[in-house]
Amino acid sequence: MFVFCFLNNFMVFGIVFAFGAFFVELLDKFQKDRATTATLQSLLVGVTLSFGVVSGALISKLGLPWVTLLSCILVPLGFGVSFFATRIEHLYISIGIVSGVGISMGHISAVVIVGRIFTGKKRVLLLAVLNASSSLSGLVYPYFINWLMTLFELSGTFLILGAVYSNTFPLFILCWMNRSTLKDFELSSRNSKIKTNTKNEAPSPTIRHKGNFIINGVQTLREMVNTTYLLLLFACAISAAGINGYTGMILDICRWKGFSKSRGLFTFVIFNIANVVSRLLPGVLKQKRGFNSFIYPIISTISGCVGQLLLYKGQSYILYVLGTCLSGVAIGGVVSAQFILVLKAVPREFIPVGSGLLFTMSGVLSSTTGPIFGSLRDNFGTYGSVLLTVSVVEAIAAIFFVLALVYRRIDNAKKQSEDTTENSIEIIVTHL
Repeated sequence: MFVFCFLNNFMVFGIVFAFGAFFVELLDKFQKDRATTATLQSLLVGVTLSFGVVSGALISKLGLPWVTLLSCILVPLGFGVSFFATRIEHLYISIGIVSGVGISMGHISAVVIVGRIFTGKKRVLLLAVLNASSSLSGLVYPYFINWLMTLFELSGTFLILGAVYSNTFPLFILCWMNRSTLKDFELSSRNSKIKTNTKNEAPSPTIRHKGNFIINGVQTLREMVNTTYLLLLFACAISAAGINGYTGMILDICRWKGFSKSRGLFTFVIFNIANVVSRLLPGVLKQKRGFNSFIYPIISTISGCVGQLLLYKGQSYILYVLGTCLSGVAIGGVVSAQFILVLKAVPREFIPVGSGLLFTMSGVLSSTTGPIFGSLRDNFGTYGSVLLTVSVVEAIAAIFFVLALVYRRIDNAKKQSEDTTENSIEIIVTHL
């Protein structure tokens, strides 16, 4: 199951962040400005991430097999019909929306499968490996897409990718064959949580209103949201959105700096190597005691800030590669660490909602960066303003992560003092 989840993420989820390899070809074919062209990848990233919370709800309602089946249908369908697109707006619907929804369903299904069949440190490690699969595909996709476009042009490449993505059906077959086992894992984890709550204390459940989705949603947010989580939410969202907007134009930025297309493809690979390593590190470091999960995204966002400044000021190709590498460290560290940070920032029963809201926020902001950065490039005639904007965004994200760490330690200190007070009261009562 894990191998097929990994392969599904590698093939399908990876194209979302490697779609920048199409940018120059899309500019040449449809003859639109950069803001209009960059909207396609921003829409794809935005829909994929934003639909995550809906995908999670559908899994709870319909079950894993059916959501996986929908993913296996929508992704190849969207890319296949893109063969007939005559305007870039057609691709907004076919790839940005249809395939984006399918990719979101497939990715969330893979995360849920791994989360259900593994526990403890193994779950954290394998989620990090699964998360790195999309970056690993970024080592292959730029050259694979360039090779396909050389042979079959843009439209033919979309058709072939649709055929490639139709090979994800074995994941649905595995989910269907093991549907009872996956349900058993979910039920056993729920029962263990209920037993733990019963032993420790009698829970006071919030009154739910049948049929009133809005009231229930507001109640859930009140119970879940705290200062630490809000800081993490904004930090992760703006950091991911900034780097996602940059990756959509990475080849055009390389051309603006005066480097060849082959060098641009190579820097795409360098970016994804740094991304992969950065995504794996939190899962590996978490196996050791004493590792603070808040430190790593702080270092990552600072790296992204410095990397964008190097891209802006550097004139040599070495500095350009170094800046690209640091930018890859930034997105990899933030995306990987956010899974671990949500576990610390919200109560256990709200982890799915907290993770889904974080994905949604990242998706909404990422859907805006492409048009904004494209407009900056078209209006100023240079990518300097874009790189400076991303650098400032990463610096602000680093500040938010530092504040989240401070508030987390304040909350822990309050809880420890409250526990100490309760224990002392219990001892006094016992003696009396």
